[in-house]
Amino acid sequence: MDTHALLRQVPIFAELDDVAIGRLAERCVARTVGPGYVLFTAGEACRGLYIVERGRVRIFRTSPEGKEQVLHIEGAGRPVAELPLFDGGPYPASAMTIEETRLVFLPRPDFEYLYRTHPDVAHAIIRGLGARLRHLVQVTETLAFRDVAARLAMWLADYAERNGKHGPRGVEIALRRTQEELSLELGTARESVSRAMKQLREKGLIEPLGRNRILIPDVARLRGLRPS
Repeated sequence: MDTHALLRQVPIFAELDDVAIGRLAERCVARTVGPGYVLFTAGEACRGLYIVERGRVRIFRTSPEGKEQVLHIEGAGRPVAELPLFDGGPYPASAMTIEETRLVFLPRPDFEYLYRTHPDVAHAIIRGLGARLRHLVQVTETLAFRDVAARLAMWLADYAERNGKHGPRGVEIALRRTQEELSLELGTARESVSRAMKQLREKGLIEPLGRNRILIPDVARLRGLRPS
């Protein structure tokens, strides 16, 4: 995938025209790194924006006692740590590659120059950040008020909307997560994720297709699952 097409997938750049996307692409640098590569750690000054072209990156925080909480696992087409670009603060979490990963990096000074000198870019980015904030509010509500099955249902519905393939029977997803990774993202135990998957199957909300593939007959119904 070329850099122009990759940038077009990033939510905060989704509304930019081809000229603005081209300006961003000219300032990007691509690099391939192996698994376990640390992009940044919590508290470091923000150097710029990373975008995953292929592979996966784990975003996490570590408590003083050494306990790790996974916040996100970002895959192809997803940005990593875009918010510090705007508030001038440090990275709020750490990021490490899970597997061999191709990254595109946009340096912070180039990004700041572009949105300060091109109002159309700034406007589109603000709209993209607004959508991101609404999503984070929804995630917070999900973690606070829903049980594991309902949280898993919400997560799968979001994943399907971003990565699913629509067909006559519903939306099919290829779930590139182990249950251990999924449990970390949901803030629960692996055994709880396994039980929640079983509950969703029994309710007819998901159908396993084998090899980490899942069919979701009705994404809206899955998203609407209420705590038991």
